[in-house]
Amino acid sequence: LFIIPMRTNKGTYENSLGTLSTIAINSNNSEYPPSDSYENLLDWAKDSLHSDFYTILKSTKVCSPLISCNRPIDYRKWPKNFILLGDAMCTVNPQFGQGMTHACRQARELGNIFAENRYDIKDIAHVYNKRASAISEECWRASTASDWKTPELEVIKTDENGATKRCQRHNSFNETTNDQLRTPLLMKFMQWYMFWFLQCAGKSGQFSTEFQYVMNQCSSPFQLFNPITVLIVLYAALMNRLGISEKRL
Repeated sequence: LFIIPMRTNKGTYENSLGTLSTIAINSNNSEYPPSDSYENLLDWAKDSLHSDFYTILKSTKVCSPLISCNRPIDYRKWPKNFILLGDAMCTVNPQFGQGMTHACRQARELGNIFAENRYDIKDIAHVYNKRASAISEECWRASTASDWKTPELEVIKTDENGATKRCQRHNSFNETTNDQLRTPLLMKFMQWYMFWFLQCAGKSGQFSTEFQYVMNQCSSPFQLFNPITVLIVLYAALMNRLGISEKRL
């Protein structure tokens, strides 16, 4: 559950909306919450989410229709001699809402390349693809780290000759016996680290702000891995492992 404050209305009249926020619920394993009515969403939240989240949703006054996006697909390609931007190059699951910023960053980078005025026109696509792929990689890793939790994950790879290889898990997926779609170690670490980082962010305004800056691509993802932040996250995970609550610290 993500809550992003947009603005605060200072009116004191009865129907004042107070703090206007965007609330998003991200799901794994294609288990989408209902979006036909807010009442049904509350019933689902009561059974599926932490009681604190349910309390927040129940006390929220809805001022817009519910919007669902059930399109868990990540796709990317870098064809030679073409310049592609945004979704044409890399489509990521919209759970983090990075699509528009992703495209704008690539457009800005393309503008920088032309402004540098030091490349032959035949080399522009190669130079651009190299820079744009680095931008896409940030969004790609953030999105696919969650995708690797999906029991029925399907991965389609196309090599430089156009040959396609399709691999898919099944409901009975067991990572110890499945060699084709074993979760990469980097993805396992990212899943583990981000879980504990978000646990810390729930109690830290600084961590929450840093996370939002990274998710909106205003800061580098490496900001979440500076030495002090890593130590705090590791400490929180260790305390949980030892069964020591924060109240006793």
